[in-house]
Amino acid sequence: MKNIYQNHFKIEVLQYISKGNNISKASRKFNIHPSTIYAWVKIGLEYFLSREGLPSNQIAARVIAPNLERRMQQLEQENAVLRQAAKLYFMYS
Repeated sequence: MKNIYQNHFKIEVLQYISKGNNISKASRKFNIHPSTIYAWVKIGLEYFLSREGLPSNQIAARVIAPNLERRMQQLEQENAVLRQAAKLYFMYS
């Protein structure tokens, strides 16, 4: 029998993936076959958000926010590495 998932559940899964988690991890966490998640990713988070009846500005915020959070974490890690490199450089010069 084919499972029917609610839009809000699909949105939750896709947001989990957009935060940097891979599909196999999401598959185990939410107990869904990976091919189902791949199909949802192909359709896109924006589509499911629009079916929830959210205004377009809220849709954009939900799609962009996780990407910005991930990018901010990357930049914080890069800054930490650069600080360590600067300490080593100035310690030996």
